[in-house]
Amino acid sequence: MTNTSHTDGVTATEHPFAGLPNGDKRFAKAQLARLINLQIEERGLKQREAAELLRLTQPDVSNLAHGRLSGFTFDRLYRCLCALDTDVEIVLRRHLPTDARPAGVHVSQPL
Repeated sequence: MTNTSHTDGVTATEHPFAGLPNGDKRFAKAQLARLINLQIEERGLKQREAAELLRLTQPDVSNLAHGRLSGFTFDRLYRCLCALDTDVEIVLRRHLPTDARPAGVHVSQPL
């Protein structure tokens, strides 16, 4: 279940893709891309330098920076994070009926 609130005709949700097809997956990709972009920024890398480090093209780094993620699979995003010295851990667990959020892909960020 997605938490929503209505104020002056505006609906706010926990994430911007709530209710869209594959919304949880889109949101998870956006969160991973944000983490990649934060690390690129923290290192002070130019797009060309980031492209070399991540083994992407400069246009791909630009797409990543601007949230254009249709060409990025989860695997590709994981490889970028690993290239930035970030461990990616995938944890599978059975979804329980009492869980607050629906079953799906979720990113937790202990960084």
